[in-house]
Amino acid sequence: MPDPVLSFEESCRCPCDVQRLLEFFAVRALPGVEAVDPERLLYRRTIDLPAVPVEAGDGVASRHAVLQVAFGAEGRVRGRAHAADGLTMGRADRRAISRRVRRLFDLDANPDAIASSLGGVPELATDGRTAAGVRIPGAWSGFETAVRAVLGQQISVAGARTLAGRLVAALGAELPAVLRVDGLERTFPNPGRVASFDLRAIGLPASRARALGDLASLVASGELRFDAGPREVRRQLLAVKGIGPWTAEYVAMRALGDRDAFPASDLGLRKAIDREEPPGAAELEAMAEAWRPFRAYAAILLWRGGSGG
Repeated sequence: MPDPVLSFEESCRCPCDVQRLLEFFAVRALPGVEAVDPERLLYRRTIDLPAVPVEAGDGVASRHAVLQVAFGAEGRVRGRAHAADGLTMGRADRRAISRRVRRLFDLDANPDAIASSLGGVPELATDGRTAAGVRIPGAWSGFETAVRAVLGQQISVAGARTLAGRLVAALGAELPAVLRVDGLERTFPNPGRVASFDLRAIGLPASRARALGDLASLVASGELRFDAGPREVRRQLLAVKGIGPWTAEYVAMRALGDRDAFPASDLGLRKAIDREEPPGAAELEAMAEAWRPFRAYAAILLWRGGSGG
């Protein structure tokens, strides 16, 4: 592995239940793109740095890199980025990576406010669950998370991971050999490549392939931007045929940082309330009104120990 082109340190307010946060990521780790070690409190993934001009020619070249984030004591978060070309990063690169890391691990959460709001809710405190230090597993890329949400509609976490792995194997850009570590081999494909690919080739039914292709086309054209407000992103997602409220809420929670997002139709959430007689989506939505403005954290607590999310 080449020397890092960027080293940085972030902080978060304690308590922070890092191990459970990383366990969530580990179960869903995207083959070839992510490697997660909850015991060592270590997260690695491939990333694309902003494109830079090619010296010989008129085009631009993406700089592929590997990001490593390690969690230490007292809320210390240390990160490094390694790139094969050895180029130094500009100030804008550094700021962008810092923002994404903070979103990915929800480092700006207020644990005292969350615990005060949710700590006494009996539905969220069974099976050893506690609101202390809970974090929302965020997203490095809004597009990547939206794609994975569409792939995961009405199937298991393991099934969605398999489909996402096939997509990466088919379309992801290969890392240079010097960067390959812990099974990291490719970056997540860009919207243009996904939009132009016959997604039925990875095992998607035609209706879901169309929905994912339409989503990718909107992002590739710039019509759908994940830096827009949650309300606008929800509206645009729901306008895509084949994308429903579950996907829109899941993307709002994980990719947009909406701490009050809540996918009430999720079967895992409903079974967490009552496994034998799960409430309906409308009933759970009504119950969750009391958990505002932290319903996304309530969802994470309900998902813990299960296969939801």
